[in-house]
Amino acid sequence: MSDNTNELLDKFDSDVKTYDLQMPKKMRKQKSIYADQLVCLAALMGMSIWQSGVRAFVICLGSVLICMIADMVFCKMSGKTYNPKDLSTIASGMCIALMMPASVHYGIVAGGALLAIAVKHIFGGKDNYIFNPTCVAIAFLIICFPNEMLYYPPVGVQPEIWGEMSVSPVSGIESYLLKLGTAPAVSFENIMLGSFAGPMGTTHILVIVVCGVCLLIRRSMSFLITLFGLGSYCALTALFPVFSNIGDTLLLELSAGYLLFGFVFLASDPQTLPKTIPGKIVYGIVIGIIGCLFRHFGKVEGSFIFVLLLANAFSLRLDDLCSYIGRKVRRSFHYLRSDMGRYEKLRSDAELDRKPKLTDTMEIIVPPTNFDMPPIDNKVTKINRKKSNFITRYADNRRIKRKKDELIRKKQIRDSENNYMNAMRRMLGRHKEDAQKPEEHKTEVAHIIKQPMKRSQQKNNKQGQ
Repeated sequence: MSDNTNELLDKFDSDVKTYDLQMPKKMRKQKSIYADQLVCLAALMGMSIWQSGVRAFVICLGSVLICMIADMVFCKMSGKTYNPKDLSTIASGMCIALMMPASVHYGIVAGGALLAIAVKHIFGGKDNYIFNPTCVAIAFLIICFPNEMLYYPPVGVQPEIWGEMSVSPVSGIESYLLKLGTAPAVSFENIMLGSFAGPMGTTHILVIVVCGVCLLIRRSMSFLITLFGLGSYCALTALFPVFSNIGDTLLLELSAGYLLFGFVFLASDPQTLPKTIPGKIVYGIVIGIIGCLFRHFGKVEGSFIFVLLLANAFSLRLDDLCSYIGRKVRRSFHYLRSDMGRYEKLRSDAELDRKPKLTDTMEIIVPPTNFDMPPIDNKVTKINRKKSNFITRYADNRRIKRKKDELIRKKQIRDSENNYMNAMRRMLGRHKEDAQKPEEHKTEVAHIIKQPMKRSQQKNNKQGQ
C-alpha cells in the first residue's frame, strides 16, 4: 500500500492513527561517536598496560595497524577510495585487542583483525554491514582457538613481549560460573580495579562504568538499549540467582566475560542500531533476555558475543515490526472501547427478545469533508477592487479587441475551408452516382420486364380469333 493511501485512510478514520515512531530529535555524527569511543578505549588500554605490561600495548598497536592496512587493501580491491579519517576501523582494532588475553599469540590477533575488516567489506563497507565485525571476529576465534582465547595470565603476571609464559594460564570468572556454579574469592575492590583473571580490557569494571557514563552524557551510547538490556538481564538473574546472595550474584555476572564491555562499546554500534525508540527498547530487552538464557542454560563462555550476533540478525526489521504491532494494538483498543460494547448489548437484547431501539444501532460517523468552500451565511461580501487608470483600461481594451478580431478571422478561414470541402464532396458524390447507373443495364431490365407482357397479348389475340 502506498504512502498516499495510508494518509487517506488516516484522514478518514480519525480514531485509528499510525504508530508514532518518535525519531530522535538530534542525531550525532558517526565520526564523533567513534572518536568518543576511542578516547574511552585508550583509557582501558592504559589500564591494560599498567596491569599486563608492554605486551598489551604491542597487541593493541598491531591490531590497529593490521585493521588499517587491511582496510586500505580491501578498498583498493573493491575500487573504493580509502578514507584515512575513518575511525570505525581503529575502534574495531582496539576492541578486538582489548577482548583478548594478554598472553594471546600475535598470529591470532592478526587473523582476528583481518577477519573483522573482511566481514565489513563483504557486506559493502562501513555503512552496509549487518553484523558487527568485531563480534564476528571474536566469535570465530573463540570457536577455533578456545584455549588461547578463554585462558588468561594469573593476576600480577606480565607476559613477555616475545616468547611464551612460564606460568600456566587460568580460567576466568565466567568459566567458574558456568562449569562449577561457584566463583573464586575476589573482593569488591579487586573487581572494581580489575585485579582478576580475564581479557585485557574487560576486567576494569570501574573504568568501564565511568566510560559508559561519559558516553551516555556525550550521546555516543544508546541509553535505552543500556537501560532495558541491563535491566532485563539483572531482573532474570535476580529471579534465578546462582548464589543465595543476590548482590554477589549480580556483581559476578556483570563483571564476568564480555557483558559490561559489550553493552558499552558493541551493543550501541551506529550501523546495527535500530532507529526508533520502540525498536531500541525491544532490541535491548532481546539482548538482555537471550544473554541471560545463554549464560545460564547454554554453558558457553563469551556468550554475549553470540547474543549480539543473533540480535543483529533482525535489528534492521525491528522498526517496521514495532510500527506494525503499535497500529494493531491501537486498533484493538479502539474496537474494544467503542464497538465491542455495542455488539454485546445487541446480543443480550436479542437473547432476551427485547426490541432494539433506534439509538442502539451502530452509527457511522463520517468525518467532515473540506472542499475548500467558504461558509454560506447569506451575506454578500463586497470585494474592493483597485480601480485602474485610463492608460491601463485603454491597453486592456486594445488587447481584447485584437484577440476578438483574431478569433473572427480564424472562424472565417475555418468556415471557408469547410464550404470548399463540402462542395468538393458534393461533386465527387454526383460523379459516383452517374458511374453506378449505366444505360445498358436499364434497357436490359426493361426488355426482360416487357417480354412477358407481349407474349400474354399474343395469346389473347389467338383465343379471340
